[in-house]
Parts: sequence; C-alpha cells; structure tokens
Amino acid sequence: MDTSGKAGSEMYAMMLNSLPVAYVRPIVTDKGKTYAVCTADGTQLAVFSTQDAAYFAAKQHDLEPVLIH
Repeated sequence: MDTSGKAGSEMYAMMLNSLPVAYVRPIVTDKGKTYAVCTADGTQLAVFSTQDAAYFAAKQHDLEPVLIH
C-alpha cells in the first residue's frame, strides 16, 4: 500500500482507527481442539468449539476477526 502524501497518510490513519482486531486461533484444551478469540497482545477473550462461532462472536462485539491457522 502506498501511504506517501497527504491522501495516503489519511487513509492509513483511517485504517488504524477502524475496528479493533481480534485473532481467532486454534488451541487444544481438555475438551480437544477449540478456537480462542484473542486481542492483539495475546490476551484470550473467549473460547469456542468452532472457528465459525469464534469468528462471528468477535464480529458481534465490534471486533475485526483475523483467522490464524
């Protein structure tokens, strides 16, 4: 992405101020493979049995989910 110039830097600032990112990543618990919703610093917010449930729960809470494989 070209962020040179005023228009580019304004667009970059808008992207930074958009929805907070939440990472959805697989984890292994005593219940088997589950999916954690985590903040950018790695703090675990919630655990779900399916990736879809984790993804849509993040969306429902105004987070922008990013899937980690």
